[in-house]
Amino acid sequence: MRKNLFYTAIIVLISLILCDDINAQRTRTSTRRTTSRRAAQDDSKLAEQWLAISLGNVQFGSGFSISSKFSYGFEFMDRFSIGASGKIYYDFLNRIGFPDENLFTYGVAAFSRVKVSEEIYIMGEYGYTSFDLSNNQGRLSELYPSIGAGYKSGEGPWTYGIHLLFQLDDFVRDIQGQSIEFWIDFNYKF
Repeated sequence: MRKNLFYTAIIVLISLILCDDINAQRTRTSTRRTTSRRAAQDDSKLAEQWLAISLGNVQFGSGFSISSKFSYGFEFMDRFSIGASGKIYYDFLNRIGFPDENLFTYGVAAFSRVKVSEEIYIMGEYGYTSFDLSNNQGRLSELYPSIGAGYKSGEGPWTYGIHLLFQLDDFVRDIQGQSIEFWIDFNYKF
């Protein structure tokens, strides 16, 4: 009986030692697999995607103007990003002696941004816009470049900021009645 108890104790002791080694090997292998999967995911992620919703060009006077813009971009090398945006402009014109007018202008643009620091960036944009002309003159479409700079603030995935764009086309500046577009941004992952 004592001999059987001794053999049973030795078998249990060897089993416990082997189980601990087996568990340690399983854990290390799992860690290696997880680490290699993470490395593969990091290598396959070439660009970080970001989104922005912007409001801007608010004007009061002999009418009211407001604009909105939705941007979608890809950030490369942690400083450089490219993307596309869609814009909508609304203008309400109230002129004495003439009927009130509601103008809807819309367009798309391709842009690139380069971060100078974590808060400041410069950008260039090339846009195609269909302008709604006053006095029932119809629509006019134009391609034009813009350059500008921006500032963003905030922590985490959501940030906010402002950017200004100077329109380089004189004809477009005449149509819109302004040289600089200003936008208040709400960014996700930029």
